[in-house]
Amino acid sequence: MDKSKSSIEKELNRIKQDVSLSAFSILFSEMVQYCLYKSKRGYRIEDCLHEMGLRVGYKLNEYLTYKNKVKRSINIINILTFISKHVWKYLFQHSSDLLKSQDSIYEYMICDKNILLNKFINVPKDYGNINCAAFAAGIVEGFLCSSEFQADVTAHTIHEGDDNYNTTIFIKFYPEVVEREKNH
Repeated sequence: MDKSKSSIEKELNRIKQDVSLSAFSILFSEMVQYCLYKSKRGYRIEDCLHEMGLRVGYKLNEYLTYKNKVKRSINIINILTFISKHVWKYLFQHSSDLLKSQDSIYEYMICDKNILLNKFINVPKDYGNINCAAFAAGIVEGFLCSSEFQADVTAHTIHEGDDNYNTTIFIKFYPEVVEREKNH
């Protein structure tokens, strides 16, 4: 009797599965529309996008760790390098720059010029300056928290004209995370 493989037994990294840019832009614009709808009930749009990104980050950590067959990182620099190189390349087809703050041992930044999330979204002017890169900040925070690196992650975008955006994902680790690393 020939038994077919269950979905659990199938190999996750069998083929590369790309999503077209138009399909992604439609899906992401619907996510923003949903957050705009929730904002009419007193919920901040960026918080809604960040919360959605958290869920994606948790699942992405499990998937990419399995797919790349790497051990889970046990120090801050390794996990942030993995995020800025592999996770960013998986999500946005390019890597980003990882920077350490000069002011604090708890703070790091992931810098990306022309992040895809801010490219196709036109928010009504009465909503102010909404940063759709909050979704990417949520993904990073979810990825870090699922790896036991608790941090607050925010996105800051500067519009440089003609569809050029410089986005910085600001990561501030909890003091106990940095202390744990010092003790190892």
